Amino acid sequence: MTENTLKLQKEIKHHNELYYRKNKPEITDAEYDELVKKVDIQTVGTAPDRRFLEVEHIVPMLSLNKVYSQEDIEEFIAKSRELLNTDELEIMCELKIDGLSFSAIYENGRLVKAATRGDGYYGEDVTKNAATIEGLPKVLPDVKGRLEVRGEVYLRNDDFLKLNKDNQFSNPRNTASGSLRQLDPEVTASRPLRYFAYSLIGGRENTQFEVLNRLKELGFCVNEHQCLANNVDEMLGFYNRIYNDRYSLGYDIDGVVLKVNNLTLQSRLGNTNKAPKWAIAHKFPAAQGKTKIEKILVQVGRTGQLTPIAQLVPINIGGVVVTRANLYNQDEIERKDIREGDLVVVARAGDVIPKIIDVDKSARSRNAPKFVFPDTCPECDSDLDDWERCTGENVCPAQQIGKLKYFVSNDAFDITGFGDKQLEFFYNLGLVKQIPDIFTLEEKLKNFNLSQLDRWGEKSIANLFDSINSRRTITLEKFISSLAIRFVGPSVAKILANHYGSYENWYSAMVQLSSDDEVLYQLMSINGIGEKITDSLEGFFSDEDNVEMVKNLAAQLTILPVVVHTSNSPLSEKIVVFTGTLLTMERKEAQAKVESLGAKISSSVSPKTDFLVVGEKPGSKYHKALELDVKILTEEEFNKLTVGEE
Repeated sequence: MTENTLKLQKEIKHHNELYYRKNKPEITDAEYDELVKKVDIQTVGTAPDRRFLEVEHIVPMLSLNKVYSQEDIEEFIAKSRELLNTDELEIMCELKIDGLSFSAIYENGRLVKAATRGDGYYGEDVTKNAATIEGLPKVLPDVKGRLEVRGEVYLRNDDFLKLNKDNQFSNPRNTASGSLRQLDPEVTASRPLRYFAYSLIGGRENTQFEVLNRLKELGFCVNEHQCLANNVDEMLGFYNRIYNDRYSLGYDIDGVVLKVNNLTLQSRLGNTNKAPKWAIAHKFPAAQGKTKIEKILVQVGRTGQLTPIAQLVPINIGGVVVTRANLYNQDEIERKDIREGDLVVVARAGDVIPKIIDVDKSARSRNAPKFVFPDTCPECDSDLDDWERCTGENVCPAQQIGKLKYFVSNDAFDITGFGDKQLEFFYNLGLVKQIPDIFTLEEKLKNFNLSQLDRWGEKSIANLFDSINSRRTITLEKFISSLAIRFVGPSVAKILANHYGSYENWYSAMVQLSSDDEVLYQLMSINGIGEKITDSLEGFFSDEDNVEMVKNLAAQLTILPVVVHTSNSPLSEKIVVFTGTLLTMERKEAQAKVESLGAKISSSVSPKTDFLVVGEKPGSKYHKALELDVKILTEEEFNKLTVGEE
């Protein structure tokens, strides 16, 4: 895998986090799709927000591959016909609503669970919030068994304008997403959310056309704009009609969804791990506007990569005010001849920062200088390598802060209460300069003038310490991934953890990479570990400061070894749920322990739950487990089970 591909994957993951969880996207849909196309992957959403209970999707809620041209559609149809060995193929055309995907589950006609898409496999439990959505049935008369309805939550444009009189919201899509994901259902109820249903799992229908009709019969809101097409011309005709009339709909859409109509054929085509093979999204072209570049800034990421950013005179494009654009790299700036002060054409297909697609050079001042990309790091003045990357890893403040922010993020140690501003605050005070400093912060503050912590109260400081201390037990793969070593993300970290088994084995091998050819060869022989990863690990552990940092960090943690699971292991492949307050360890520590033993963590009790671990003051999960005859473990029984005692 090339360095550029790995960089793109990280960039895609970053934008997923901003779009799906934080509702603060920084690039356009079209820009995102281009990133995905370049790396030839399709990434769904992001991990669920841990403020909500987690819901596992029995059938994954996958994203759709996006296309923009007639040629792409023709290729989709041709490939589908080839795989199905047929010349005839009905395609159901539907609108692609610009909202938030959700799932609603009914048991014997009663709404029992609603969830967001999350990462496609696990979503957020928003049952109480979804129950407040106008027109979403709470009861389905005469329906037996389990039905799952999927759809899209959205806000009408007129409702958004009434809600946004004080200009506190950015756009309808983000507002709908944030409204459904409120911790207080009363806030959700105060927002005029609507929905369209488009999928039914558990019914007896044979086609998508029948699914939509059945949903209407059951009382669900189904979008009236649909077309059953038999060829590409009919699909394009529907697309063009919708595109021309899109502003009269009263709600935002960003394209048309094309689905193989026959459900049996859908099943035969199947899915990749990220997207169905039987459906695509034909996206609309980007909206455009003109604005001026005020300044070109160069940002430095946690791996030292320099990224130029255009700071724009604010412009409203399609109801969204945008102020920045990613210029990607020096080559992009030179190819388009982009300069400070230029009048530029920007494009967006969603609700995020635009892409600069053209420069109005006729409006440029004659003496406007070309932008000169820095030849040293703008943060620490270190030299750059051939990939426009700062080489001053351990002296560059931007890299240090970037690594710290990644370490405490959801993707690494997940230390709540340590946001970007809080981390920068302690960094500027000199209290947290390197990762191990996080775990010595409590001790340092005992001898610190607390009057300098003007933005921190005793309770918030105590909560932060509790959060830090709850993460002192971690799995080996999480530990490796959290170090932010170039090319060593979660998937590579898992490969390394499974190979070496324990921290001691891994660390011993890493520090020998530059001196022992046999150890180096063994690393390169691991399936999934290539030359780039090997070089990165060797370079990282050739730096004495990095070695010392890893040692200091490990000394303050319990790093769980990888357990080789056998079929008779008591926790291997089991689903475990926790309820109540544990007395001997923090909840996150207990979860890390069972995950290291091969178990899967769930936030809710279901017939598939194998064990419910009960602490003090258990909640409703305890009663649900009794009803379902789920095996209940006291904390003492749980501790014995996890250490292998009888």
